[in-house]
Amino acid sequence: MSEGTFGTARRHDARKKKAYRDEYQRDRDRVLYSSAFRRLAGVAQVAAVNEQLVLHNRLTHSLKVAQMSRRLVQHLRYKSSEAGFPDGSGLNEDVVETAGLVHDIGHPPFGHIAEEVLDQRLAQVSGLEGFEGNAQSFRVVTKLARRKEEHMGLNLTRATLNAVLKYPRLKPRDSAKSTALWTDRGHGEKWGAYQTELTDFDWARKSSLGELRSANAILMDWADDISYATHDLEDYFRAGLIPLHHLEVDKERIFEHGHRRLKKLKGFNEYRFQEQIDVIVKEFGRSLESQFWETRENRVRMNKITSRHLTRFVKAVRLLDEPPYVEVDQDSQYRVAALKELTWFYVIDRPPLAIHQEGQKRIIGSLFDRLFTCLAKSPTSPKIPIQLRTIYRDIKRDDEAKGTFEKNKEARCARAVTDYICLLTEAQAVDLGKRLEGRSQSSMFGTWFN
Repeated sequence: MSEGTFGTARRHDARKKKAYRDEYQRDRDRVLYSSAFRRLAGVAQVAAVNEQLVLHNRLTHSLKVAQMSRRLVQHLRYKSSEAGFPDGSGLNEDVVETAGLVHDIGHPPFGHIAEEVLDQRLAQVSGLEGFEGNAQSFRVVTKLARRKEEHMGLNLTRATLNAVLKYPRLKPRDSAKSTALWTDRGHGEKWGAYQTELTDFDWARKSSLGELRSANAILMDWADDISYATHDLEDYFRAGLIPLHHLEVDKERIFEHGHRRLKKLKGFNEYRFQEQIDVIVKEFGRSLESQFWETRENRVRMNKITSRHLTRFVKAVRLLDEPPYVEVDQDSQYRVAALKELTWFYVIDRPPLAIHQEGQKRIIGSLFDRLFTCLAKSPTSPKIPIQLRTIYRDIKRDDEAKGTFEKNKEARCARAVTDYICLLTEAQAVDLGKRLEGRSQSSMFGTWFN
């Protein structure tokens, strides 16, 4: 796919309009204006979004992933100078930025812990593959978000949809995993689209090579890792949870924890990982004076460290003359893994968050079960929120998915409930759950749903 040719095609609109925006810029605006994107302000990145501390939520995280994605392409454009990008790479700043905005748009309230619950529920339904956040994001922009009555989705260009497909394959029937090395950014182990979006998937992947990611998708994925490794780390240093000024005491435990978690990755080298752990322990220890983020000195020094990391990770990408057209320096990938491990060690795999997540699992599980029961019993009941009824109706109207849902009411109800939950904020999910369980002290007045 080359920039500016068939990559600008849209499935539902072949008209060429002369305007101040090109087709890729239209994609970006369509995502930014969608309610599905706005609701990410109410979804956690790691911890709950209602904390008094100013932490990243999925919206601010997505904005930074989009910005970093754009900078990566700009860096490559600057480095390529007069030579330009390789023919067929399709690299484009607006395309990769839009992919960054979209990459988490389908993730449910409470993030990955809710994904597990939904996957367990859907895996028990005949005809459905389970749940995958990346596949749900693809479903949102191709089916659930609406701009026009005559077709579903945001009607994004082929190039943008291909960039959104971080894992460009359907769920393997044999659950086979990729045999590529973990540092090979051209491949990934997960899957990125449901069978119900097969037509959109095939259209987006036209002229792509097998399960190889597009160059834009690779850069978006790398930008996601960069943001996780830098901005999330700042959050939890500010919150007093990660003692960046004094990592030395936990250095060996950090390494062992990371090694247990990452050793399953094909080609993972524990010595290179240990080397990067040592580097960042020394870097933070030399630079930060104390655990208190709010001292002027620490703020300045932390900003300098983050800036150095961002600069290094941007420069870590290089152009290739053949697919997938870009690669990422391996040392930088190990550095990012080491930085991400600090959040895993001090925040994610700790009782305060783990106990909180246990409650979140119950919220999502109970919400799914109650909505499913109501919908299966009577899809037109006033007990069903109007938006959920609309999603259920539109599934029946989706000609491309008839093979999955036409004679399978259970699958249709389960998919509709899942789609609905994935369009809620965390506060909405909690409130609706309480109302369905009879534990809410709120009245019928001022409700957010209808």
